Amino acid sequence: MAGKISKNARREGAHELTSRWGGKIVMKSVFENGRMRHYAYCEKTKNQGRRPRDLM
Repeated sequence: MAGKISKNARREGAHELTSRWGGKIVMKSVFENGRMRHYAYCEKTKNQGRRPRDLM
């Protein structure tokens, strides 16, 4: 596990995280409905989760 790291710190690439399927987890931000939303994205399988932990 990555420990206690904020979503924003993960988004900026400070840590390399891998999913349970072996792909790299990246954080993405999308501005929708007047709010900034962050989500985790597996590059290999294209799965999404609210946090990187959801993909580990």
